[in-house]
Amino acid sequence: MDIDAPQAPAIVNANPKKTKTGGEKRFTVRKPEWQYLHLRMTFDPPHPPTFTSPSYPPDLLTWKTHLSTALNQFLGIAGTAIPVDFLHLDGPEVWMRLPREDATRFMAAIGGWGSEIEGRSVGFRVLGSTEFLMGIVGGDGRDIFV
Repeated sequence: MDIDAPQAPAIVNANPKKTKTGGEKRFTVRKPEWQYLHLRMTFDPPHPPTFTSPSYPPDLLTWKTHLSTALNQFLGIAGTAIPVDFLHLDGPEVWMRLPREDATRFMAAIGGWGSEIEGRSVGFRVLGSTEFLMGIVGGDGRDIFV
């Protein structure tokens, strides 16, 4: 090993105007991986504000069961294979994430589904849909994980 060997010369930028010294960097997300949905489970006739029963307000298991039924009825076993991540539950509303390429089929399946529970018609309503979480939660997004 030769300690006194000459080192390669440093590369000098010939155009100092093109040198970035920090600051803002921009990028574009062309094909987001996820679609975020804000859904409400609707009941007809609606429940009074203080009403509680085993089926109301719906828990995550009730949501998963009804969504699986709707997806199976409309898309068959391929519909039930759509992976859904529940992000937040608030009474009859839920925020969820699913693959973007499945979002259109998912919304078509749940939009046309209806059932009856305890003498009330039940269905789903899409309150928001976006490729970015901030688009459906508003604010800084921290309140969804409380």
